[in-house]
Amino acid sequence: MPLETMEGLVVRVSDWSETSRIVTLFTREHGKLRALAKGGRRLRSPFESSLDLLNHDRMVLIRKTSGGLHLLTESSQITRFSGLAKDYQALSGAYLVAELLGDWVEENDPHPGLFDAAIGCLKDLEQAACADGETEKGVPKWNPRDRLVVLELALLIDLGYRPEFVGCVGCAKKAEKGSAAFAFGSGGLVCRGCRLDQRGWRELPERCWKLARNLVAAIELGGNGWAELSVSEESARREVRRWLGEYLSWIRGRRPRLMGWQEE
Repeated sequence: MPLETMEGLVVRVSDWSETSRIVTLFTREHGKLRALAKGGRRLRSPFESSLDLLNHDRMVLIRKTSGGLHLLTESSQITRFSGLAKDYQALSGAYLVAELLGDWVEENDPHPGLFDAAIGCLKDLEQAACADGETEKGVPKWNPRDRLVVLELALLIDLGYRPEFVGCVGCAKKAEKGSAAFAFGSGGLVCRGCRLDQRGWRELPERCWKLARNLVAAIELGGNGWAELSVSEESARREVRRWLGEYLSWIRGRRPRLMGWQEE
């Protein structure tokens, strides 16, 4: 089988034997892959520290097409994101990035846009961890919890779970003012009449659903959501974080382990 070179992010690492490891990679070219790194646990490993969690690497694999573990033969660091360790909040956000990518993305299902969004998120988290008051560009540093909101929305959009905030998903009645119910099963707002047919929904204040709607629009236009978040109240951002936690948990059938941190 031929060797393949690809760019990837280490999202999970587990021990395989006394000398080897299994690494779960989110790659730009092939989506999620699980590979065996022979000798990855040795003190003088041929991979050195490139297999550490959240490393952004360039890798060479023997990719199997018949299933099973791929074989990782080489790995070199592109970015280590070592600055994340300077701030607990930024590091927690980065761990949530790894958890979401490891759980949500299917194997051999490439999502290059989501890959770029994840790398951008980690860079912003590292910059926030290392910044003192303001970043070098004069822009106030990201709140890690808010930065995860942008990535989570990008993940939902890219994987086909785009939330709908323009109008009722049942009758298409346009959403304008006041609180509105978000139906988790239908993935969008529902009016008072249509919500009766829904299995689960949550009432969202106007400031919450409008902020979420603006963020979705900004992300789809290639933005990072900073303009929308920077002018919103903390209470609205917290409501969006809690709604997202419920929506993600509803879709997957289980709550992400670090979601409690984000909802604080």
